[in-house]
Amino acid sequence: MAVTPLGLAQWLTGPSAEPVIEQALALGSLASGASATLAASAALRRAHPDLAPEQCAAALTQASLRGLASERYGIEGTPFLTRDGLEQATRPVIARRRAAILAAGGCARVVDLTAGLGFDASAFVSAGLDVTVVERSPETAALLAANVPAARLILGDATDAGILADATESLGPADVVFIDPARRDPSGRRTSDGSRAQSERDPQRWSPPWSFVASLARLHRVCVKTTPGFPPERLPAGWQGEWTSVAGTATEACLWSWPVFDAPRRAVRFGKPLQSQETEFAEFEGTATVGAAHVAGVSAWLHEPDPSIVKAGLLDDLAAALRVGRLDPGSTWLSGDHPVASPFIRSYAVIQTLPSDPKALRRALRERGVGSLTIMGRSTGIEPEALRKRLDLDGPNPATIVLAVSQGRRVTLLVAPR
Repeated sequence: MAVTPLGLAQWLTGPSAEPVIEQALALGSLASGASATLAASAALRRAHPDLAPEQCAAALTQASLRGLASERYGIEGTPFLTRDGLEQATRPVIARRRAAILAAGGCARVVDLTAGLGFDASAFVSAGLDVTVVERSPETAALLAANVPAARLILGDATDAGILADATESLGPADVVFIDPARRDPSGRRTSDGSRAQSERDPQRWSPPWSFVASLARLHRVCVKTTPGFPPERLPAGWQGEWTSVAGTATEACLWSWPVFDAPRRAVRFGKPLQSQETEFAEFEGTATVGAAHVAGVSAWLHEPDPSIVKAGLLDDLAAALRVGRLDPGSTWLSGDHPVASPFIRSYAVIQTLPSDPKALRRALRERGVGSLTIMGRSTGIEPEALRKRLDLDGPNPATIVLAVSQGRRVTLLVAPR
């Protein structure tokens, strides 16, 4: 007999599934690929002949997702996962920091209105906070309850007045409502340029919509996790925002409805997410009111800003702090006469300006014996991989070039990372 999704979730979190998942983990660590999956499935069915096909597949999926959670996100332990839930998971280093900020600010209770699988709620509990979680999917709620057993669970839609009142009735002035609205179009549709559908870009089309989120802030402190592409100029008056990157990739934005930092905008950079709780970390605050950085053109050094700086709209603030300029008003590359020391900058010494014409560029690189070529390009309309194939280099030497726009003109620069 087929197992319902809710029944499957209840089985996964029960004691009878534990040895099955453990064996699936052991089998999954031996090999990968379609044939290995089929072999693992057959081995599980032989060892547990009473398993329904759905239970066997679910155990194998849990094993696969736990491996992915550890490798890609630094999520350890034995959480119960779904593929969609893992894709939307908060990185542990970010969740721990957010929870620590709330605890340090006097918060004692947190209500997570869109708890999902409980990654944020787990961090709140670990920080010593009293946590209430709300989840509208019974199947997800079953996994959530197992992942964060210390939290009080309310099954229902957070936008329902009764559910919301029940969840928030015990909150004090320093306590916080946390919300991570769903931003993806369930159909998976994308815009014509290949980016996410409009629902991700339009806060009023989030679930719950921005109007609901804003209404919460009239009564409570509200902390909102959202996409790293959230435009900083859309921050409501009195709110603060921080944009975070992990290992050089823009990861999320967090919006706070009350003053948390010394400036309205903050960029946060984490190093590579490790299983350890310790990782490289840096912050940069700004007001975005310093005025546009001067256009320096190409100087002796190029500086590549961390994406958290760009997403936060703090590029000119950083340029002013480091006393460097932009290559072009529309470029995010910075340039100056000296290398700079900042965790939000990667510097490159400019060795030579090369021709931008592909044929002339190939001759120049071949004269240098270049074979392995790193191509960095921004806002030039050139696809690095297509250019690499066209250059067809086979020399013994490595090199790095930057394709950029400087003072309205496309330039190709041979550089050396600092």
